Amino acid sequence: MPADLFTVELLDGPEPDAPALPARVMPLPGEALGSWLLRHAAPLGIAPEPLLFGDRESKLTADPEWWRKPDPLVIAAIARGTGVAAARIRSLTLLDWPGYGRDDIVPERFGRQRFTSARPSQQKRRIGICPECLAEDDIPYIRRDWTIGWVGACAHHRAILVRTCPECGAKLRLPSLGSRAHFAPERCTRCAFHLARVPSRPASAPMVRLQQRLLDGRPNGIVDLPDIAAFDWPVAVALFDALLGIVWFDTKPKAREQLFARIERDFGCQPFGDASEGVDGLSILAWMLDGWPRHTQMAFAVLRASRPRRQMRRWPHLDAHVRAEVEAVLLGAWPDQNNADRGWWRPWIETLPETGDELRAMAKQERLPHRRQRLLALADVRDGLPVEVAAEAAGVMARTLYNWLKRGAKHGLATALERPKWQYLTEVQAKEMIDWIGAASPYSPQWRCDRVVNEARRRFDAEITVHVAHAMLRRHGPWPKRMRRPKRRLTVAPVYE
Repeated sequence: MPADLFTVELLDGPEPDAPALPARVMPLPGEALGSWLLRHAAPLGIAPEPLLFGDRESKLTADPEWWRKPDPLVIAAIARGTGVAAARIRSLTLLDWPGYGRDDIVPERFGRQRFTSARPSQQKRRIGICPECLAEDDIPYIRRDWTIGWVGACAHHRAILVRTCPECGAKLRLPSLGSRAHFAPERCTRCAFHLARVPSRPASAPMVRLQQRLLDGRPNGIVDLPDIAAFDWPVAVALFDALLGIVWFDTKPKAREQLFARIERDFGCQPFGDASEGVDGLSILAWMLDGWPRHTQMAFAVLRASRPRRQMRRWPHLDAHVRAEVEAVLLGAWPDQNNADRGWWRPWIETLPETGDELRAMAKQERLPHRRQRLLALADVRDGLPVEVAAEAAGVMARTLYNWLKRGAKHGLATALERPKWQYLTEVQAKEMIDWIGAASPYSPQWRCDRVVNEARRRFDAEITVHVAHAMLRRHGPWPKRMRRPKRRLTVAPVYE
């Protein structure tokens, strides 16, 4: 539009071997090459392609993605036409990134579509935008990092990038260099919706840290994962794919919902939803890599996923050395079944005639929920999962799973699967328990019911219910009784004539 303002620099005279342009627009910090060229040609009312490129360079820019990794001849032509140094132009591209390829181009690279769709999204020049950055810009422009397919958030504002227009649903794309339309990155190219006014969604801090670690290491081709090791970029991408494949391949929706709820609770992030985006994939990776390898072990258990060796069979296309490194990492995350620290229950669990897969097959045929739960938990322990992780995946306390193991080691698998037969305490036993509870200090924290249950088992080898233990604590404990307020009556809405 004629009334729009542009930041330009007046030239005293034409540069050697450069067209005599009346002004030039300089690149802004972190700007993408395509964004700068569109802004450069806008004051002259001409498309960048005919302004800067001849027939020879136009052939080299036939690929729609050329602006990410342009040919040196194209950079030389841009330098001649704009008067900007070639080194500065290279900094606007991904030309210096080793092993640059589709992993950096495909939009939503770590999203669900990567694992559930035979043909991922192929739209060219896809970008994301940070509404807060555009709102703060004196001159709105597209950052280079926003054009990378696996980047999902703005590190400066910790806001999730917007990749779709909320008004018309169009995928946000950078205009082609042959377009003569006015370049307004803060507007949707289809409906002209003001993207800077889109409410920003907060990104979790662990996800932003992982993304920044990838951005810092990607130019060198080395990704440093502190709890594991430093990997070449192809190995790191293959490892990320393998970890996300655990989540998306052959898992049930309810199990995924359980895992996502845990991640959302730990990170305080927004719900993932059915169609998980690339930023959600980064959050899943950040959670699985956090406190390595406990969270990854938990993901295996919660999802009832195939074990690492079987997971690696899903990636037959990997190079031999990449496959070997990824497999070593996954197998290292799975506890060694021959570890002597597994505890007193090890001889029994390892001599079971049933394998972990056989126990899971028995669980599928089991109708009683409590037996199914115990079979799945024992299968995880049989395969080498730590008791604490297997108990958390089963939704029980670690002490409960230890009790199941104790009964199984003492009386066999059938006893471990059955609920204990609750016993009534005799009058003498009940009086002894009451005296024991009454002797507690009233200034100490109130005891839990599990403590009474375990004490009855220790003293009399009797199994009492939690409800009985709660009643004994409430009636005979020295702690102040809580006042029970009457339930509030339901307010009935008035009826208007």
